[in-house]
Amino acid sequence: MSDRQFRGIWIPVHIWETSDLTAAERCLWAEIDSFTSNNGNGYYKTNQQASEELGVSQRQVSRAFAKLESMGLITLTKKGVRRVAKSTPWQDVLDSVASNPRHDGEVSSPQWRGIKNKEKNNIKHNKNTLVYAIDGEEMIELWNVWKRERKAFVKGTYTPYAQQKAMNKLQKLCNEDIEQARKIVDQSITNAWKTFYPIREDFAKNRVKLDAEQALKWAAGE
Repeated sequence: MSDRQFRGIWIPVHIWETSDLTAAERCLWAEIDSFTSNNGNGYYKTNQQASEELGVSQRQVSRAFAKLESMGLITLTKKGVRRVAKSTPWQDVLDSVASNPRHDGEVSSPQWRGIKNKEKNNIKHNKNTLVYAIDGEEMIELWNVWKRERKAFVKGTYTPYAQQKAMNKLQKLCNEDIEQARKIVDQSITNAWKTFYPIREDFAKNRVKLDAEQALKWAAGE
């Protein structure tokens, strides 16, 4: 891959600030971006090679590729038997932003409206692009239950774009644990929430227990 555009060991700001991605997904996108140029051949590495470099499973790598493509952040094509990945063009926007630093000298963050619009359009016209938080029929069934129950207390259309945003959030909260995902979904249904939040009992576990005697002393200024 001699055509690689090496920009240094850093992650571009628009990749770093995409909050819907996990750390591994951002690193993969940054790696793909470094191999992307107008005349470049793109990123050819296999799932196994990417897995070894990122320190994650091949299944996670496969899911990351699908997610990045569904969000319009990369394109995937075939060249013979090889998969070719290229990052969505962004250099012109970044160059414009870099020429307008903040007062403290830090480069300001670009408004990635173009990428977000591409993401919406890609998902809008392809109803099969939803990347599930966990592989398997259990996750698909759980998501169908969530969509059905959510209709009872949330007005409006649950667009594919909004579903993917919610799925990404669920993936982070459940850490690919189907039982944890089920608890999170059940909690949102029970409380008529339109999105997902950490399990309340997890908050209770992490809450510092306040000793009654210590609290009285503190209130008395002792």
